[in-house]
Amino acid sequence: MTVSYSKYIPAISVAGDFVILNLIFVVGFCKYPGEGNCFSTDFLRLYVYLNVLWLILVSVFRSGHVHHHAYKKQLLYTYIKIIVFFFFLFLLYFQLFSLNYYPRKLLEIVFPLFFGMLMIWKFGLYYAFVLYRRVGYNYRNVLIVGLTNNTRELRDFFIANSLNGYRFIGFIADKKSRKRDVVGIWSELKDIIESKDVDEIYIGWNGVPVGVMPEITSAIYQYPVKIRIVPDLGEFSYKKAELVNYDLVPVLQINPGPLSYASNRFAKRAFDIVFSLVMIVGFLSWTSLILFFFSLAGSREGVFFRQKRTGADGNIFYCLKFRTMRRNSDADNIQAIKNDKRITPVGRFLRKTSLDEFPQFVNVFLGQMSVVGPRPHMLRHTNQYRKLIRRFMLRHTIKPGITGLAQVRGFRGEIRRISELKQRVGFDVNYIENWSFGMDMKIIMLTILGIVKGDKKAY
Repeated sequence: MTVSYSKYIPAISVAGDFVILNLIFVVGFCKYPGEGNCFSTDFLRLYVYLNVLWLILVSVFRSGHVHHHAYKKQLLYTYIKIIVFFFFLFLLYFQLFSLNYYPRKLLEIVFPLFFGMLMIWKFGLYYAFVLYRRVGYNYRNVLIVGLTNNTRELRDFFIANSLNGYRFIGFIADKKSRKRDVVGIWSELKDIIESKDVDEIYIGWNGVPVGVMPEITSAIYQYPVKIRIVPDLGEFSYKKAELVNYDLVPVLQINPGPLSYASNRFAKRAFDIVFSLVMIVGFLSWTSLILFFFSLAGSREGVFFRQKRTGADGNIFYCLKFRTMRRNSDADNIQAIKNDKRITPVGRFLRKTSLDEFPQFVNVFLGQMSVVGPRPHMLRHTNQYRKLIRRFMLRHTIKPGITGLAQVRGFRGEIRRISELKQRVGFDVNYIENWSFGMDMKIIMLTILGIVKGDKKAY
């Protein structure tokens, strides 16, 4: 089999973390003038605390696991979360123990330096790993047994992500075909595993005849290869699944998503209340007053606009916005389009900066919406889209949001093609099935970045 050194990467990654941590927080502070003996019992206890704390955080966030699916953005966001937790737990230590040690000015230098050195180390290791694979090491030869739509998509993934350590060998099917990348038939599986030095085998469960399966499994079990099953979940393909055992019977369980748990809903709701209250008091209160005076001096159309939208479980609520259009009979039927003549000059600015959505923090505070979630549609569009997209109503199993995963991925505003709608629904369902508090924070940060940079679809 192919020689692989990836099992050593997590240990190397975490070892580098500890070198940097102790270099910054131990050696660095020992050299800081006027702080006395930095190796006293109190200080040694602090160093132990910092190292144990870091070990716990990297274990919880699994940051040491550099695997075939590692991405740079994922790496960055993971360490941002770890540093945030590390900083607050670092400060908590001084509330629990009387140790007057770290001056504020020094903290302003140490933490940015620590984060910077960590990123240099992590990205250096990442690119070294990529280079190592580029020259032909640390890869896995993968073979796919069975031809299905899912296994073809899997082949495309392996080919597109070759630098992640995959080397696609081909398919095993009922007959050879160069066009389909079929390198052998069922009876040749054993010879191909040996001749092609196969490391991982992916079995398309629906692509292998029942009568052939014993022959396939018998051949595979003679070799120390990793086995992966590629099921066809059909209408449940957007759902997250896990394998559970009822005694000796394996059952593929379709999960309803993290927000089906009361603890996660409570955490999300608590954040919504705090965040929306801050935005209402700190921003909405005075911007509404400014827009009120603009309205008095101009069109006198009013400050707020409310519209019936579809919420969680299909419930209808009034979604609030700053008024951006002149009053018209099509407001509840036709989305805003580019160069829409209904939009006022002030409204155009509000839409361009996304400020028109800010009154929805009132909806969030009232529990009708969430800060992050699938965007709510007009009632007419809900009835229209549910007939076009099978999985459309899955997005209404949670509260709609002011921003969402689809929006930060570039799908916002006017819908021109069914393909755009399908992609939006795909992102919305992906969010529901994979929700985490960290994902919400990431979406909020990307939303703020998008507002600052500007969005060409914001019209």
